[in-house]
Amino acid sequence: MRKLFVSLAALGNVYAISDAYADQTLVSTKNISIKASLDIGGDAFFLPNTNYGTGSYRERRTGGYALIKDTTYAELYGKPIIAGQWKTPWGFSVFGQASAIGSTTLGDGDAESVSQTTRTPRAVTLEEANLGIDLPFNSERKLIIEGGRQKFQIDDGFLMGKGAYSSGDRGAWWYAPRFAFSGPGVIKYQGKKLRADVFMLENNTNNKQNRNYDRPETKFEGFDITWFRSKPGGDGGSSYEDRAAYLTLAYFHVRKANIGAAYDYANRGDRQGMNVTQLGWGGTFVPIKALGISKNFTLYGTFVSEQNSHAGNGYKGVSAYATYIEPGYTFTTLPWKPHIFYRYTRFSGGKNPQSRTKHNYDTYFLYDGRRYTYGGFWPGEITGMYLSPLSNMEVHQVDLTGVPPVHLLRKEDELKLGLHFYDLSFLYPTGSGLPSNVGSHMSDELDFSAEYTFDGNTSGAITGGVAFAGPAGKALAKSGVPSGMEIPPIHGTSGVLELYFYRHF
Repeated sequence: MRKLFVSLAALGNVYAISDAYADQTLVSTKNISIKASLDIGGDAFFLPNTNYGTGSYRERRTGGYALIKDTTYAELYGKPIIAGQWKTPWGFSVFGQASAIGSTTLGDGDAESVSQTTRTPRAVTLEEANLGIDLPFNSERKLIIEGGRQKFQIDDGFLMGKGAYSSGDRGAWWYAPRFAFSGPGVIKYQGKKLRADVFMLENNTNNKQNRNYDRPETKFEGFDITWFRSKPGGDGGSSYEDRAAYLTLAYFHVRKANIGAAYDYANRGDRQGMNVTQLGWGGTFVPIKALGISKNFTLYGTFVSEQNSHAGNGYKGVSAYATYIEPGYTFTTLPWKPHIFYRYTRFSGGKNPQSRTKHNYDTYFLYDGRRYTYGGFWPGEITGMYLSPLSNMEVHQVDLTGVPPVHLLRKEDELKLGLHFYDLSFLYPTGSGLPSNVGSHMSDELDFSAEYTFDGNTSGAITGGVAFAGPAGKALAKSGVPSGMEIPPIHGTSGVLELYFYRHF
C-alpha cells in the first residue's frame, strides 16, 4: 500500500513540475483548425475498518464471496480527445469532437458492501462523438445546435450532469470519468443575461458490462431556461462558473426507460413516463449592502419534483422530491480568506416499503463536484460514498476551506485546505428495509482535504477522514452483508485515506 501511494505521488509531482500546456494543434489554417489533447487521472484509497467492520465483499470467480476487512484499491483512466472547427464563409462555424475513455480498477476494488469493481476490471469505451453548428447573432447572442454524444449539464449538476456510469467491468467507479449522453442532441441559446436549452437525450448504459449495477436506460426530452448575471469579464451564457448569480427553471419528461426487474429497487424502477421539474438558484443574487456582505455572501439551492402516474413494476405512481439550501460566506479580510458554508439536503422517502406509491427520490444524472471537489453533493468520503442511498435521508453539512499564502512549485499555484463535516440520518428507516426500532441517525463524519492546483491543467489532492456510526448506520452496514455470510462484529468507526491526481495535455 505504501509503495502504491508513493508511486502515485511521484507521478503527480512529475506532471506538476512540467510546463502546463494543452490542446496540441494538428491542423491550423485561416478557417480550419484540428486539435488533440489527452486527459489522465488516477487515485488510491485505504479504508481501515471498512463499513464499520462489516467490510467489503469481493465476488469470487468460482462463486461466493471473499471478505475484505481493510479495503485498498486504486484507479487509472486516460481520455484522448480530438476536436475540430471550420469557420464557414457564411458567417457560422461547424465544430465536432470525438473522444474515448480507457479505465481500470486495481487492488481490492471499491469499498461498497458488495464491491462493483473487483478482479481488476478494465475497458475502453466511446465517450464524445458529436457535430454542431455555432450561429452568432451578434457579439452577445448565439445559437448552438449540437447532435450526437456530448456532455450536458444544468447548473451545478444536482439533477443533470452525468450520462454514463463507471462500474463493473468499466472500472474507475470513484473517479467516474464518463459523462456523455447520447443524442439526438441539444439546441442552446446563449445571451448576455439569458441561457436556454432544448434537449432530447438518453444516458449511455450497458448493464452487462457494468455487472448489473448500471442505471436504467432512460430517454428523455425537456428544456431549461436561466436568468444570470456574469462575473466581471466572464461569460455566464456559456460557462456556469462565470455566473455571479443565476435562477433556473428546468423540466424533462422520460419518454422511455427500462423498467425491468434489475432496476426494481428502492429509488428506481419507475422512470418511464415520469415528469421532473427543477427550480435552482445560486450566487450573490441577494445583496445585503447594509451589512456589507453583498459580494461575500452566497446562497445556493434547488428543489426537484418527480411525479409519475404511470409507474412500472406494480407501482401506481411516484411522488418524490429533493431539495438543498446552502448559505455561505467568504471572509475576504482575514488571512487565508476562509470560506464557510452550511448545506441542508433532503431526499424524500416513504415509511412503508410495500406502498404502491413510491416516494423515494431518484438522483437521475447527479454530478457531484461542479462547484467543490470536496464538499459536493455526495455526503462524505466514507458513509456517504459507500453506504448511504442518497434517498430517504437528510444531510447536515458544514464546510470550511481556506487558501494559505504559500506556493509550492510556482508563483501561480494554489493550495486549498478544507474541513468537511457531515451528519447523515434516514427520514424513515422502515422505508429502507430497516427495523422500526433502529433509530434514524446514520453517521457523523469529519474529513480533511488538501487540494493542490499547479495550473489549469494539473491538480491533485490528499484526503483523510473518520466516520462514527449511529444505530441506523450500523444496521445499514449489516444489511449489506451478502445472504448466507456470517455478519462480522460491528465497530463504531471507519476511516479513509485517499489521493488523486489529474493532468490535461
